[in-house]
Amino acid sequence: MLKSKARGRVAGRAAAAGVVSAGLLLGLSALGARADTKTVTYTCTPGTGGTAVTHDFTVTLTASTSAVTGTQHTATLSIVPLTTSAFPAPVEIASGAAIELQPSVLASALPAGMTAGVSTPSPTGAALTSAVAAEGSMPPLPMATLTVTPSTGATSVVLTAKDFKISMVAPAGTGTTTTTTPTLLYNCVVAATGANTAPAVATIPVTNASASPSASASASPSPSASASASPTPRNTRTVYETVFASPTPSKTKKTKSAQVENTPGGGAATGGGGDAGPDARLFVLTGAALMLAAGAGGLVLRTRRRPVRQ
Repeated sequence: MLKSKARGRVAGRAAAAGVVSAGLLLGLSALGARADTKTVTYTCTPGTGGTAVTHDFTVTLTASTSAVTGTQHTATLSIVPLTTSAFPAPVEIASGAAIELQPSVLASALPAGMTAGVSTPSPTGAALTSAVAAEGSMPPLPMATLTVTPSTGATSVVLTAKDFKISMVAPAGTGTTTTTTPTLLYNCVVAATGANTAPAVATIPVTNASASPSASASASPSPSASASASPTPRNTRTVYETVFASPTPSKTKKTKSAQVENTPGGGAATGGGGDAGPDARLFVLTGAALMLAAGAGGLVLRTRRRPVRQ
């Protein structure tokens, strides 16, 4: 019993940990998503002023994988009406006419205080090959392409797909209906109530453009180095000249003679033995002569004092 309960507790904890990990992964992926597809409910009011129609659309917002400050980057927006509910044409759409989509995409940059410019796209679809009667199904909506320009200092840009308008561009040769001003068919806003009121959101990570000047600066010193090396001739013979701080070596003998001539007094310790006075050998010879003279004198005196033998 105890072992079975312990195993049950371990299994329960493992299952709870798995659920929490999955939730964290899903939350992180949704937070940093660069593409978002959602089913959003819109309330569309006809341009003729008729009764508003509530309809569900599949909204897909796709942004660039990354962006650089001060540079334009593209994002796409696709709005497709679901076929589960009727989305009728408020008026007749003649053959050759085109559908125009005017979406509203908001951009907010982080950190706070940063901005991001967003263009206002007005894509026009291809001309219809057949007419669409009033209250008939609306033709497909064209895909919108917009540009985003983050300001300096921005670290990320969040795009949010909001309201949109659907217009009709009349075909050429229809008399007074031929005009450059499109005819409004629907004005659609996100529904205030319901289960699908959250708009599609995409996040673009932004990098600073400060790395580009450094590359240009690093490339600029290379031409200067090549220019400094170009003036040097290739067949140049280099001559080395030794410069002496003291007088020329040719005067060395004079210098030595001057040193001998100016030798200070002090005997052999100073190197002036020849100029220090009488040689020591003279004293030795004098002493030896005196000793010989004394010895000779002693012998003479001894010889005179001996008695004369009979």
